[in-house]
Amino acid sequence: MSYKVYLFDALTPVEWSQAAWRREAEGVSTDDCEQELVCDVLLRHLPKDGLIVDAGCGTAKWPLYLRARGYRVVGIDLSHEAGARARRASPGFAFVRGDVRAVPLRDGAVDAVLSLGVVEHDEAGPEAALREARRILRPGGLLVLGVPFDNWARRLLLNRLMTRATERCRASGVRVGFVEYRFDDRELRGFLAQTGFTPIACYPNDYRPPLNVGLWVDHQNVTFNPLAPASAQDLFRLPGWKGTAAAWLVRIVPWLVCGEITYVARAA
Repeated sequence: MSYKVYLFDALTPVEWSQAAWRREAEGVSTDDCEQELVCDVLLRHLPKDGLIVDAGCGTAKWPLYLRARGYRVVGIDLSHEAGARARRASPGFAFVRGDVRAVPLRDGAVDAVLSLGVVEHDEAGPEAALREARRILRPGGLLVLGVPFDNWARRLLLNRLMTRATERCRASGVRVGFVEYRFDDRELRGFLAQTGFTPIACYPNDYRPPLNVGLWVDHQNVTFNPLAPASAQDLFRLPGWKGTAAAWLVRIVPWLVCGEITYVARAA
């Protein structure tokens, strides 16, 4: 079963998904794109001669990174502010304001769809967004889907710690609300099959060592203070032996601890 993550309900799930870029200074940086394992996946699979849509692009870090390398990418996001930032960072960038569950594009209009860190924030489940991605894709088009991964470390230990932290918050009167799901491999295959996709490849995703997202976020969530101030040099860096162990685990057994899973799938 999908694991539900709960955090302070001062923000909605969509607002939590926007928290990272809203905390950043004005502008859009693509400097950390190559720090993510998914970067290799995108460059390996995305068609350079086709039209790509990033559905839920935020400030369009990935579209701007790909655009600088010759890809044709359109960004779609609910936030007008996010699109404005992207356009200021890259004049001429094509941005459309819209919901990933009701994309303002015609059927079969695009060759590839990116969905990175988006569909997990819909408490009703990812199916609506995935069906919409299938609708706008031409037959044989490509979907690159990235979501939080319910890895073995989470299933065996970390989810239990998070559940206890959530229960303690509720018992002390702190209001919490749904933020996102963590999905396992079997669930994702089922969602893709139900919405008209055939998986062709699957990859772990996290930051390259010595940085780490999955274990760092789990640590933040278990302590239940995700908004605690952190300096830029400490962001996604676990201290001391924890950082050394996290780097070793990501290098040697990424599927055990990686924060996200990325599926590449074809539209049937």
